[in-house]
Amino acid sequence: MREDNAASEKKAPFLIPGFGPLQGLRVLSSGNVIAAPYAAQLMGEMGAEVIHIERPGVGDIVRNEGRMNGVLPFWAAAARNRLSMTLELNMKVEESRAIFLELIRQSDIWIESLVWLEKLGITDEMVLEANPKIVILHVSGYGQKEFGGIPEICDRPCFDVIGQAFSGFMSIQGEEGKPYPVTKPTLNDYLTALFAVFGALTGYIKAKETGKGEVVDLAQYEANAAILGHFIMSYTSSGTMIPRTGNQFTNAPYDIYEVAGGKYVAVGTLGKPLYERALKAMDIDPDVHTFRECGVNLAAMNSEKGQELDRVVRAWMKEHTAQEVENIFSKAKVPAATVNTLAEFVKNEHCLSRNNIISYFDEESEKEVTGFNVVPKFKEQPGQIWRGAPKLGQDTDRIMKELLGYTDEQINNLHEQKII
Repeated sequence: MREDNAASEKKAPFLIPGFGPLQGLRVLSSGNVIAAPYAAQLMGEMGAEVIHIERPGVGDIVRNEGRMNGVLPFWAAAARNRLSMTLELNMKVEESRAIFLELIRQSDIWIESLVWLEKLGITDEMVLEANPKIVILHVSGYGQKEFGGIPEICDRPCFDVIGQAFSGFMSIQGEEGKPYPVTKPTLNDYLTALFAVFGALTGYIKAKETGKGEVVDLAQYEANAAILGHFIMSYTSSGTMIPRTGNQFTNAPYDIYEVAGGKYVAVGTLGKPLYERALKAMDIDPDVHTFRECGVNLAAMNSEKGQELDRVVRAWMKEHTAQEVENIFSKAKVPAATVNTLAEFVKNEHCLSRNNIISYFDEESEKEVTGFNVVPKFKEQPGQIWRGAPKLGQDTDRIMKELLGYTDEQINNLHEQKII
């Protein structure tokens, strides 16, 4: 281990280029798969310096998900803008403990989704003792028991589908009498990541103001439940469940419609003015098929006259191409969009003109890859992709030497011990 007690504080950006609205923030990330690492990635795309800890010789469990033409698509998309450091997180090993706590001292936020954290010997108290200003963000399936909950349930493992099921989110999807569908792509994981970023940055703002760190706890199922606001309120107010309606929405015309050529167009109307504009655009008389009788709610939609309107609308759609529907509805200021395949989306002129699709060098495969660009857009300090997804442990030696102050000999000894 190092002879001196601690490296001098090295403010971010120290190991990456300076850019973006989160320039100056250092995020230490430890965990696997999507929720917590993706939260760190989002901050990294906005300029935060992200150090992602992986197990030596093992790495993140999604590193080897489906190689295609020499590229790991999942990893290439999910691990960009991060530094990869290998470290065996075992606090019973003095060298591991020293390295981990030094990383904590050099960081502003620690976001983790480690399973059975206590077994590794890591506690909030030891982390806050090392860095009283740090924000700790715990991401787990059911939450930390210190924040409430049944301890045995808090200890359960969790993946995306579990969060969708436990939260009640899955129960409102699909159609009555049919199996519950899983909402892709792993929606619960990505929602959790968004709430994680919100929690981490909220805590960081307060910590900068007060000089006192914070511990933030986020359960995966809570992220899904949080967006069910009016569904939960409807049940608690009425005592009855809203029926599953599949693609049928609660007003019309608001659906996915088949058009000429076998393609599909999504149309959305909400309220009487939009309803009437949509019908007039299709040469349907809104005084004959009134909003109150045909489109205001499910009862109106399912009435004899509402079903008649639905048949008329679907017949009109099949007489027009997707582009024609888009043009007609756009002129009438009615929301409508073709259901694009991914092949169509990545070539869409609007997306290309907004620079949504970008190519960059993937470190892991050593190939040029093409993916979705950073959002949201900032005028003065935009985010960027400064590097692709790293190889396992690609930045370990640099972090150890430049950030933590270890010598080459010490680093080699730690490699030999398989600590890094």
